[in-house]
Amino acid sequence: MTFTRGTRADGSGRRTLLSATGVALATGLAGCLGVLESDDDGEPGSEETGSKSTDETAALRKRLADAEPYRMDQYGPGHVGATADEGPTDDIEAVWTFREGELGPAYDIGSPAVVDGTVYVAEGRSVGEDDAETVVYALDGATGDVEWDWTYPGTNSFGSTTVVDGAVVHGIGASVVALEADSGTERWRLDRDFSDEITVADGTVYAINTTYADPPTLVAIDLETGRERWSAPLTDGRLYWPTPPTVADGTVYQGGVDIVALSAADGGQQWSRDLGETVTGSPTIVDDALYVPVADGTVAAFDPDGTERWRQPVESGGQWSGRESVTSPAVADGSLYVVSSWQLTALDAETESERWTTGIRGNHPPVVADGAVYVSGLNTMEAYDAADGTLLWRYGSEATSGSGDPIAPVVGGTVFFPSAGLHALRKMGD
Repeated sequence: MTFTRGTRADGSGRRTLLSATGVALATGLAGCLGVLESDDDGEPGSEETGSKSTDETAALRKRLADAEPYRMDQYGPGHVGATADEGPTDDIEAVWTFREGELGPAYDIGSPAVVDGTVYVAEGRSVGEDDAETVVYALDGATGDVEWDWTYPGTNSFGSTTVVDGAVVHGIGASVVALEADSGTERWRLDRDFSDEITVADGTVYAINTTYADPPTLVAIDLETGRERWSAPLTDGRLYWPTPPTVADGTVYQGGVDIVALSAADGGQQWSRDLGETVTGSPTIVDDALYVPVADGTVAAFDPDGTERWRQPVESGGQWSGRESVTSPAVADGSLYVVSSWQLTALDAETESERWTTGIRGNHPPVVADGAVYVSGLNTMEAYDAADGTLLWRYGSEATSGSGDPIAPVVGGTVFFPSAGLHALRKMGD
């Protein structure tokens, strides 16, 4: 299916894409993009249903507005990856599916942010035969309708969406861009050679300039004005891909060749630890413990001062690009959940012992919500029981290409799955 739209140069073009109030368009699009697969026992899954009634839509909108928001990657600058909110555990349906661009080699969609009932998400797509663009959208979380959009021409490279203090912040191409959350107009843009992923904490945007510099530099940017506050060189000597920073209690933890702790006030280095291999995902900090995924297939736990507590190998389902693709961990209720090459493992956060492990179809960082672990991949979304790893449900999309590690957040009982469009998944009839 193909949709057209008009966009004004100021990025405030508006139109209604999908309505969840009974029009046939929404039902048709949802049906063509997603199917709920059978579980491992061969029991049939539930087909996606049509749109919701006006009362149900209003109830969903209120529930999303009242829910704990998902402002940035893994729920916050500490990258904990967990929420007290509940998510769907069985009999799910896609209440709406959003897709503006046409699927193709250049199409991609990123991790959304969900704040006050609005879903903010970026989409990359082809323009003609030789060009590309990134479009940032604000969507009604209950229907998928477009509230505003903003276009950045020339690239379909972008990071996860972050929404803090009324600003929608993105790494897009080589720039960091802040838009006004209520209108989509540009607040500021800083052009360097930034990598895609950023972190925002305490009114500061932390970005890496640049992935290929010698050495890469961590840049602290004022969220309100876009002015640089400070910059600090990271470990040099070896080519590596810096991870999005983790920020907690006035300290920035940066993964790369080493794990480095910097002062959030001025970028001064507090300590550095050589792990022997590169760090493969953002460190996670919770309950005064720092958990770091490492390319040798281990997870290392540190005290905030850099003292190592333990280092534990995790189960792997195979190799990825010549190294173990260990994800940033999610931590909840004393357990640490990590994905390594299509294997989901639960570890005891204190003792490092393995609680359970299971093969999965997704390979992106997990999210934990009220006793369930949610894992997304290129074209598969899955939910597992956090207690024992039992598969609860599996959902598929038509995605054949994509990049990065887009996380599917849980907000207000809804999973927002970015894959060949954005799918809002809820318990059937809820």
